[in-house]
Amino acid sequence: MDRRLFLSGLVATLPSISLAETQPALRNAANIIRAATAGISRLDPKLAPITGYVLRDVTNGNIIDAYQPNLALPPASVTKAITAIYARHILGPDYKFTTRLMATGPLQNGVIEGDLYLVGGGDPALDTDELASLAAALVNVGIRGITGKFYVDSSALPDIAQIDPTQPSYLGYNPTISGLSLNFNRVYFEWKQAANGYQLSLDARTERLRPLVRGISISAENRGAPVFKYANVNDHDRWSVAVSALGASGGRWLPVRHPADYVGEIFQTLALNAGLKLPPHHRKITPANATEVVRFESHHLDEVLRWLLKYSNNLTAECLGLTASYGAGKKPGSLLDSADAMSRWVEQNLNVSGTEFHNHSGLTDRARVSALQMANMLASPISQQHLNGLLKPVALYDNSGKPFNNNGMNVFAKTGTLNFTRGLAGYLDKGQRRYSFAIFAANLDMRSNIPVAQMERPQGAKAWSNKAKRQEKSLLKHWIGLLG
Repeated sequence: MDRRLFLSGLVATLPSISLAETQPALRNAANIIRAATAGISRLDPKLAPITGYVLRDVTNGNIIDAYQPNLALPPASVTKAITAIYARHILGPDYKFTTRLMATGPLQNGVIEGDLYLVGGGDPALDTDELASLAAALVNVGIRGITGKFYVDSSALPDIAQIDPTQPSYLGYNPTISGLSLNFNRVYFEWKQAANGYQLSLDARTERLRPLVRGISISAENRGAPVFKYANVNDHDRWSVAVSALGASGGRWLPVRHPADYVGEIFQTLALNAGLKLPPHHRKITPANATEVVRFESHHLDEVLRWLLKYSNNLTAECLGLTASYGAGKKPGSLLDSADAMSRWVEQNLNVSGTEFHNHSGLTDRARVSALQMANMLASPISQQHLNGLLKPVALYDNSGKPFNNNGMNVFAKTGTLNFTRGLAGYLDKGQRRYSFAIFAANLDMRSNIPVAQMERPQGAKAWSNKAKRQEKSLLKHWIGLLG
C-alpha cells in the first residue's frame, strides 16, 4: 500500500481500524463522524489534507474524535516516547549507564603493571566534567602511572556514522553513535576575527572545563558554499568553513565522527591535569582478564528518560534504544535493525502492528506511523505505566495570551518536528479520566524538494511549523471543551 495515500474520509477507514483485542468495540459510526466533524473545523485548510489525528478513551477504547486516522506519516521525535517505553520496560527504571576504567595488571607502588582501558557503556550524556571526575577518581585510588598502553573500548554499541545519512554532515543533532561518547559526540567550534584572518579553535567545553581538541582540525577557506566541508583523513575529522559565512566572532557545535578517539584524547588531557601521565590512546576491545579500577555511573534511567522527553536529544534516544535491544537479547548491527526489534516488541507487548520505525529518535522522514497506531500504543497499560510522570506538560493560552481555562484537564505530550513535518502525542487527564491522542501532519513533497543549500533552515519551514503548532493547540482546546 502506498503510505502517502490520503484517505477520502473517516467512514471509509472505519472497517480497518484495529484496537487491542482486550478493548471494547468502537461506538457507532454516526457518533464518531459528528465528533470528528467538530474537530475538522479546527484544522488549517492547507494542512487538513496532510493531517491525521485520533482522540480515544483509554478505559473503554472508544474513539472520541478522529480524522484520517490511518494516514501513516513520519512521527519525528514523537518516536522518543515509544523508545522510552521500550527502554524502561526492558532495562528497568533503575538502570544506569556505566563507564569503567579497567586494568590488565596489578597495582604496585601506585603503578598499574599492565594496560589501562577506558570502557564505554553506551552512556550518551557523559560530559567533560564527568570524565574529569573519572580521571580524578583514578588518581584518588593511588594510581600514578601505567607500564603498558592506554586503550579505549567503544564496543558496547555498534559504531554508526550518522543517525540519518540524508541530513547534512555538519549538524550537531545528527552525530555518530558509539559505545563511548562525550558531550553528545559534539565539539565546540569558536572563531574570532583577527588582524591576519581568523582565530579558530575546537574544544570539549562544559560548564567548568574547556580542554582544547587537537585530534580534530578545522580551517577557514575563501569560498562561497558550502558553509562546511567534512573529510575523514586517516580516521581523523577534518573540517573547513567558508570565510564568507563567518562574522566578527561566534561559535557552534559540530558533530564528532570518531567519538572513541575524541574521548581518548580528552581523557588523556584530564588525567594529566589530575596528575597522571598516560600514553596516547589506541582502540581495542577489553580482554576478559581485565579488572575494574573505578567507574562512573549515570543517573537512574527514569531521570535520563525525563530529560530525553523534555529536551529531545537524538543521541540519547538512539543509545537507549540500542541498549534496550541488546538487553532484549538482540544483536542489532544498525539503527534499522534495532528499530525493527522495537516494532516487533510493540506488536507483542502493546498490541499494535504495522509500525515502521527506522531509528529510535525520529530523525528521519522514512518512518511511518498513523495517528491511530500512536494513540493505541499510548493507550496500552504498559505505556501508561512507563510514561507516568515522564511526559512534559503542555501549556495552552487563549487569544489574549492568558492561560487557557482547561476545566481541570491536564495535557502531557511529546512533540516531534522535522522540516515540514510535525507531531504531538500524549494524554489528556482529568481526575481518573484519561484519553490518549496523536496529531500528525507532514508535507513530504515540500520536504523532498528542499534545496541542498537550505537543508538546515529551509525557506518556509518555520512558518509551516507554526501553522501546524496552532492547529494542534486548536484541536487540544476543542477536545478539552468536548470532554470537560
